[in-house]
Amino acid sequence: MMPITGHELFVKIQAALGPEARRHRGVDPPGRRDLAIAGGSYRAVGALVDGYRAGDADVPVAGVVVAARASTAVLERAVELGANIIITRSAFLGDSQDRPVAKPEPALAAKLDFIDRHGLAVLRLQDPREGPAGLAVTTAFPRALGLETPEQTANTAAGLIYRNSPYRVIDVVRRVKEILPTQTVRLVGDPSLAVSGIAVATETNRPNALAPLISRSDVDLLICGEVHETETTAYVMDAISLGQRKAMLVVGSIAMEEPAARILAQQLDSLLDVSVAYVPSNEGLREVV
Repeated sequence: MMPITGHELFVKIQAALGPEARRHRGVDPPGRRDLAIAGGSYRAVGALVDGYRAGDADVPVAGVVVAARASTAVLERAVELGANIIITRSAFLGDSQDRPVAKPEPALAAKLDFIDRHGLAVLRLQDPREGPAGLAVTTAFPRALGLETPEQTANTAAGLIYRNSPYRVIDVVRRVKEILPTQTVRLVGDPSLAVSGIAVATETNRPNALAPLISRSDVDLLICGEVHETETTAYVMDAISLGQRKAMLVVGSIAMEEPAARILAQQLDSLLDVSVAYVPSNEGLREVV
């Protein structure tokens, strides 16, 4: 049997995970985005952020590594494992808007050179998808927290809502620290607050993109990867000062993607005829006392 190419792999994964959610938070609609991206790689027309970011995706797939972020350390581990396709949940190098890079800065240029020298291709795979397998990836983090069934929604990309939570905020904080490799959890609000409704948003967001979640009357706690402090953090602080029961937990976007990357690797291992390995990422942040 002839090995599949990187492009054929992407098509196969898309079919397995299901169609993209109707709207993706924090990015422009496809009609307003450039097709050229960092490194001049391919991204299918109609995709939102999913697509190849670097390398030659026409090569036969020798092995696959799945990670929260395609860091240089992850790329080096892929080479050690004999894998040539790296699937990343997060942006390739802080380039979440897929802007064209005609003259990459030194770090990006060196990273692209490493990818070319080792015959690698980097595929970003983060768009929320609506099939059962895709939903399992999207909900991997909240399920690891013990939140089982989100409120039904026509658009999981807008965030996940969990009602009738049995937790206090401090319980959620402790659980996050148990399941995620992070030292950088930050909280706005009262740790002893009893939570009745939780909103979970794992993606990078534009200013105020989280306001529709935290402003809901049935949401007490927002759990997110990152925020615009002058907008979302300020909103939550003001809401608390005005007597509203609100709290926000910022856990880090890279760490928050680890459960999804792990589940995705398990799914692909049963779907593909090549070796698939989950490789943990290092978010790079640490607490300094």
